[in-house]
Amino acid sequence: MTIDPTNFIYFFPTASPNNPECIWIALDHINYFKRAENAHTQVVFKNKQSFIIPVSYTTLNNQVLRTALLKTTLIRRIEDSERKALYFVNGSKIMNASERTGAYQ
Repeated sequence: MTIDPTNFIYFFPTASPNNPECIWIALDHINYFKRAENAHTQVVFKNKQSFIIPVSYTTLNNQVLRTALLKTTLIRRIEDSERKALYFVNGSKIMNASERTGAYQ
């Protein structure tokens, strides 16, 4: 889930948001995570705090990957929008043949 894509704030749920045991985790605050006992996962955050959460490693890894893909996709869209906005503000430049091919006269 995107909270604020312009400030790169992305959270993901560990379960259905309707589940009272759902935990929301900020993608960019994770330092690393690893398997723990009983199909749980240990998450270590950048502030050195560590928590064992009741979610399998595979589930957490999938959520991290999906959120990272979402982040990358949204960043690309924002960059494309900014590039298009600059194009419309600056106007299109008509290039002659030598400029298009990189040759100089």
